[in-house]
Amino acid sequence: MKVNWILAGVGIAVGVGVVVAVGVLWAYGYYLGPVSRLATDWGSFGSVMSGAFTLLSSFATIGTLLFLYLQQVKNEERQVALDAENLVKQQRHDDVVEKQLAALTFEQYLNHRKVFIERLNGQAIFFKSVIRFADPDRVYTAMFPNNSPSRCDYNVEIVEPENAKAYDLTDCLAIYRSVGELLENYKDKEEHLRLVQKLVHLQGCLGIEYIGPHREGDVFFLGRNAGLNIYNIEDTLIRVESVLNSILFYSGNQNVTPIHHKAQGGLMRDALYRTLTSYHRAQGAFEIRYEIEALPCLHDLYDDSQHFIVSERMLEETYRRLETIFADYKEVEKLKNYEYADNLTDIILHEIQGKLVKYKDDPGLTELLVRADRHLWAAMELLCVTR
Repeated sequence: MKVNWILAGVGIAVGVGVVVAVGVLWAYGYYLGPVSRLATDWGSFGSVMSGAFTLLSSFATIGTLLFLYLQQVKNEERQVALDAENLVKQQRHDDVVEKQLAALTFEQYLNHRKVFIERLNGQAIFFKSVIRFADPDRVYTAMFPNNSPSRCDYNVEIVEPENAKAYDLTDCLAIYRSVGELLENYKDKEEHLRLVQKLVHLQGCLGIEYIGPHREGDVFFLGRNAGLNIYNIEDTLIRVESVLNSILFYSGNQNVTPIHHKAQGGLMRDALYRTLTSYHRAQGAFEIRYEIEALPCLHDLYDDSQHFIVSERMLEETYRRLETIFADYKEVEKLKNYEYADNLTDIILHEIQGKLVKYKDDPGLTELLVRADRHLWAAMELLCVTR
């Protein structure tokens, strides 16, 4: 409608200009007569022609301006239509790109999760399948909480412990550091119970489940194998360190400081054994399981052997033999062999009898030796090596 009005305006302007110009010429000729031979008449006629054509040119200029405006309007309309078409094309292109990016992100998420689970399973194979990861998806979600089919982050930020979420990487590191501190405590029985609880909790956070064969000295917590053996605490810590470091590497973080060396030697083993077997608050929740029934008697004998006389142990050979056995559950298993058990108890019996003769005049030492002898004979009966 706007274009039609502009075209009408152009026609009217040009028409009016032509009509006025022609009308002026006609009126001049009609009222002033035929062609004159006088110069003054031609001068007047020139003035009339000048005015008429000036008017005509004015209207022509107006028409031209209207025409140019019409062209501008048409160009603007064409540009608006072109912009709208380009916008539709761009939106379609953006939709395609968005879908491609979403598909790419989803594929990255699947591959990232797949490799994470493969690394966990690789840890299980590395430790000869004595552990497994029953729910690796849960572990992945906990360690990479921001990841989803529409988002895939490769790095995980370690935040302050108070900002940690249950089972996430920060939580695992906080528990790990706590375990390292508890391993330095050999006397506080409550701390020993916390140590076992923390180890069980940390393995749960990492998804570790012990599925290996029964071992002499396995620790059970609330009726379930804690993945901890009293004779080889270091093994559990090594597994935890390895799995945790694997996750830290995969999430773009530094490895933890090793703590498994803190469980080496007999100090932590002996402290945990006494707490779990004799502390009243450990009863019912914590248990050390054996198939070799003589082990508690041998532990009592081991404690007896550590009594010092001046600067040496009263039963040095007994202590060394039992320390070697308790240093590894594989050594403990040897007690199931009759010849091994018979030879061991003979050596110990010989030492105790010799010390009884040597300290027969000392009532205190004699009492300690008689108690050790009683523990030995109880163990021998359970090992079926009495004669």
